[in-house]
Amino acid sequence: MWSGVGHLNRLGGGERNVFGLDFKANGFQWNDEICRADSDGDGWTNGYELGDPDCTWSPGQTPSRSDNITHPGICDPYNSPECLEKNSFVDCDVEKSFCPRINNPGVLRLNMTFPEIQIPSEENTYYCMTFDLPSDQDYHILANEPIVDNMEVFHHTLVWACEEENPIKLSEPRPCGEETRDSCTSMVGFWTTGYPGVCFDDDAGFRFGKTGFKRVKLEVHYHNALKRPGMTDGSGISLYYQPVTPEIQDMLTFIVGEQLIEIPPGKPRFELNSVCKESCTKKIVTKPAKIFAGLNVMQVMGSSMTIQLLRDGRIVKNITYEKSFRPTNPKLLTHTPTLDLLPGDEIKTTCVYNSFRSNRSVFFGETTGGEMCYGFVFVYPKEAFSLPNCLTFDALDICDLTDGNPLQTPKGECNWGAFTYFDDNYQPPWTDMIQTNCQMDGRCRPECKWAVEKLMEDPCMDKVASSVINWRLADSDKGRSALARMNGCRGAIYHSDGDSKGGQASCGWEECSMYCGSGSGSGSGGPYDGAPNMAAGSITVFTPLLVLLYLSI
Repeated sequence: MWSGVGHLNRLGGGERNVFGLDFKANGFQWNDEICRADSDGDGWTNGYELGDPDCTWSPGQTPSRSDNITHPGICDPYNSPECLEKNSFVDCDVEKSFCPRINNPGVLRLNMTFPEIQIPSEENTYYCMTFDLPSDQDYHILANEPIVDNMEVFHHTLVWACEEENPIKLSEPRPCGEETRDSCTSMVGFWTTGYPGVCFDDDAGFRFGKTGFKRVKLEVHYHNALKRPGMTDGSGISLYYQPVTPEIQDMLTFIVGEQLIEIPPGKPRFELNSVCKESCTKKIVTKPAKIFAGLNVMQVMGSSMTIQLLRDGRIVKNITYEKSFRPTNPKLLTHTPTLDLLPGDEIKTTCVYNSFRSNRSVFFGETTGGEMCYGFVFVYPKEAFSLPNCLTFDALDICDLTDGNPLQTPKGECNWGAFTYFDDNYQPPWTDMIQTNCQMDGRCRPECKWAVEKLMEDPCMDKVASSVINWRLADSDKGRSALARMNGCRGAIYHSDGDSKGGQASCGWEECSMYCGSGSGSGSGGPYDGAPNMAAGSITVFTPLLVLLYLSI
């Protein structure tokens, strides 16, 4: 059975075979032209091979012949001299079990499927639903396998552990939103087209049950390539698990990457690097650990991504490597044997974006319009890690934040902790000047412009530090108030012929794109006639993933 008829991989997904290329070039339509073509060059038309020799079939009908069906992308006779080279991609061995350990005594299976739902007539949609797991004792997840209902639209699925004390419960499928990310943030399962399933390393598994998480969220990506109405699906995933035994170690999904992202418009190639430094892994990785697999996560602008393991300044191995990244076709790169991760190693994440068609700067965001640079690295044992991530925040990594290490800027040293610290009885001295001279209406009056220009002399307001400062200020009510006041003038340069008492302003300073919107409020940059994006108290707070990270510090 060759499920992915148009692909080199018989399970579907990835590169297309000769028939798949012809079918795509024909607009994914079955008509007389594609039917009478001979894609594999073996002398039989595509229609004849698929049971439609007269080219009369249409969707919903039964082909005139259903026996002796052959593949329009595989040359016949299969072993003939004319066909051997063309068929070099074909593996005719009977598929062995993708995971022998699931056949061991005591291994259980849990099927999690959506009830049949209507798929929107949009190209890409994401639906989520939660499932409760057995909790009478502790178990380890060993593997997962897809349950495919409608192969035409079921593209990939992720399983997230809900580790909060009272995690969200979704009793029926619904479009995934921000609220579903708040309490289910650790990936414990994955499948996409082209994979028979995912089998974790023989020595490890994800612990759940009595002392672990008790609920998971199933996130399904539907790819309705032709945007057909009326499509339905009830697919899902099977989890293979067994009671905890001493020889199986607990796994962890360790997250690396960059949290603060700013991609300028019009760039065919923009590279972003994130390094979990040697000094940080010495604190986070408390003893030698194993890397089993890695998964890259970016959005629509992502073009390539690599996660590298470095030791003593030299590359040990690529944990992931995708020269051509496609957000709708995630790839899990597994390592057999596993890679050693030692305290003092470095993990470098490189994300490359193509913003050539964009007319605005793009910033971090988990929804449409934003971008990400995350790597999910499957590691064990879990107890070897003091934190579940090593994200970076511009010039800082998670250990810098934990230790309060200052930032070095061209203007001098920035003690970002003191600069952004607020509590009920204290606020930084600079805020008095901003509160006295700046209002929250988004207007850049002369006295506010003077105060902001004075403040911009501080090293913590240098561009090197500004993204970290904004992130920290956005974490408190008083900090957000200060941002709203200063951003009425921050980034504004008055026209030489403008009204010095608060007339027209335009984006001017290098970092202005972070704060200024267009006149229509679209955030596309350029002159604006309204309040900046972050003025008047309007601000987007960082991702729930970062909330969990921040609470752990």
